[in-house]
Amino acid sequence: MSDSRDSAPATRRKWRTKSRRGCQSCKARKVKCDEQHPSCLNCIKRGIRCDFLQPQGQMTPSITSATLELELLHHFTISTCATLTTEPQVRELWRVLVPQIGFSTRYILDGVLGLAALHMGRYNPARRDQLLSQATHYHAASLEQALPLIPGIAPQNGSNLFLFGVLTLFFCLARPKREEDMLVIGNNGVIPEWLYLLRGMDALIDEAESAIRNSPVSLIYRTTDESLDFWKAHSPEDNEALNQLEVGIRSLTSREERKQAVLQEAMDALKRSYTFSSTRFSEHDKLRGFYTWLFKISDEYLELLKNADNEALCVLAYFSVLLKQLERYWWLEGWGVHLIRRIYMLLNDEYRLWIRWPIEEIGWVPESY
Repeated sequence: MSDSRDSAPATRRKWRTKSRRGCQSCKARKVKCDEQHPSCLNCIKRGIRCDFLQPQGQMTPSITSATLELELLHHFTISTCATLTTEPQVRELWRVLVPQIGFSTRYILDGVLGLAALHMGRYNPARRDQLLSQATHYHAASLEQALPLIPGIAPQNGSNLFLFGVLTLFFCLARPKREEDMLVIGNNGVIPEWLYLLRGMDALIDEAESAIRNSPVSLIYRTTDESLDFWKAHSPEDNEALNQLEVGIRSLTSREERKQAVLQEAMDALKRSYTFSSTRFSEHDKLRGFYTWLFKISDEYLELLKNADNEALCVLAYFSVLLKQLERYWWLEGWGVHLIRRIYMLLNDEYRLWIRWPIEEIGWVPESY
């Protein structure tokens, strides 16, 4: 936009940095490295080992022991697994089957142990730093083993890689947030690894659909599939706050046809996800509304967010209300407030008025910036 509305306060920051600390693979290819740890996005996309990961032979967690792994596995089966879903059958899958898969597939076991370490650390302050360090090591080990397999996905490993993607999603949402994290835009303005993997699950399912459907892991896939069918087919309920935002966006982007179309697509998807926030839907369905919006937003919309576009940030602010409603899940706790606060800091005074409704719904009190 070309008028004064584009002006932003001095605190507004773009996610662009210059650095010579990129990984060796990106340097060799002479491409910009996002420096994301434990593996940069370029290496994730190419399915190669990033040298940000620990050297071969050092992937065993620094304080690892059979006792610790048994403790973490026990914690996962009696506690963590119950926090991942409200569906009884899916909960049993996490409790019984996933650890069994881990015994023969190390990257699944490492994913389980990493998530359990994060969960245990939240409720054990005396060991929090140690457990967070262990969780990071297990997560890096899981990535190193699984990422190179994704380009060659086959029926033999399709269900395990799908499970790896889900575990990675939980881990990345649950780990401590950095100040500049914007959920769908990470440090240095790049798409975080969990979102890349989440949005790539469609491709995983397409490549190995029969294998996933015929495996017990299909319980996760089937519930997603059924909710997605409803998400696509239903007529969204009227929401006055979303309608007002939509009118404002249309007015201010009337001369930017492509941008308006991108924002409208994100708004239409958000309206459908808001349907699941109704009290008549289960907690499991509400989670599907959250996931599906992340599946459906376009790369062009993510690019607008990367450039701190005002209208795109306002749409994301309304999405943060859904996050706040899902904070009964420990791995989403704090994301609603964190996200609305970051958006508020990036907007100028005029656009801050646009997000008064989500601010009030979340219950956050703006600080002075």
